Amino acid sequence: MDTATVVVSRTDLSHLHLPPRSIFDGEYAGGTAEVSCLPLWRSAGRASFALPVTESEAQILHRSYALERFRSRLVVPAMIVVGVSAAGWITYSLLTRPARTDLVGAGALLVVVLLLLVNLLIGEYLIPKQYPRLVRGDRIRIASVPNEVVREWEHLNPGVTLRERL
Repeated sequence: MDTATVVVSRTDLSHLHLPPRSIFDGEYAGGTAEVSCLPLWRSAGRASFALPVTESEAQILHRSYALERFRSRLVVPAMIVVGVSAAGWITYSLLTRPARTDLVGAGALLVVVLLLLVNLLIGEYLIPKQYPRLVRGDRIRIASVPNEVVREWEHLNPGVTLRERL
């Protein structure tokens, strides 16, 4: 299936008309799901809108939102705190006891690496490509939307630029 990346200006969201077709596979979508755009850490830049999706796809989007909340509010701060603590502990150990090997600093660095892997796993593999993301220029980007759905969006919204210009 041929796909395209859709980029919509945030100001166009209020009058955007979407066909009842899923952004995942182009099939008929019986309902909509209210979706908040990623990244969530941009509290001032938060945007949300209703996307036509099936019930199972709505569950995927809601689970993805929960995973991103977990990642942005727990994993990333824990990674920063443990990383800074590990760097401080290792520096302290090297300055005060340079001949002695310290397992605490190595263990803390191992925790940082594990948290980094969890962060990458959530961001790259558990959140679908089609999840809307807030990008530079106050635009919303949705990747891997089927071309027939994009054509319907363009037909229903004349004057609104939807495809990403490369």
